Amino acid sequence: MRRFDPARLLEALRHEHVIPPPKGWSTVEQVRQELRLTHVRNASSRAADLARRGLLERMAHQFKADTGQCHKAYVYRPLPPYRTIREASEGLHRHEADAVPKGWVRIVDLAVELRVSDVAIRGRVFRAGLRPRYFKTPRGIIGLHRNAYYRKADILRLYRKAS
Repeated sequence: MRRFDPARLLEALRHEHVIPPPKGWSTVEQVRQELRLTHVRNASSRAADLARRGLLERMAHQFKADTGQCHKAYVYRPLPPYRTIREASEGLHRHEADAVPKGWVRIVDLAVELRVSDVAIRGRVFRAGLRPRYFKTPRGIIGLHRNAYYRKADILRLYRKAS
């Protein structure tokens, strides 16, 4: 009679009927590795957030846990125009950003173009009573922010009157 070996039983259960995710879909562990996150729980939250925002497609998938039991977990794949999950994650701010209409500028950008201090332009804008429109635009690594934009023609008109 053979002796019962629980370690061999668990090993056999782990590798029996392994159900890989469909081609092109990534498990949460693969998402964690692609986004270079420390913990799987961070990857799961991040992937769910990206799916909710419309950057990833999410599907329930059955898999076998290390204990041998079958579970369902989510698998993800990027939606066009993104090809990888990392690309979708990095493109989040561009995806949610507002499109600034042509002819609208920030005071700081116009100050560089006119070679005048932004404080001088702000003073003229304030005295003229020009009202800004706010757009959500990306600001480097810090994400999306509401930025004040003014019509470039209105500000340039203030400088033509003064000249």
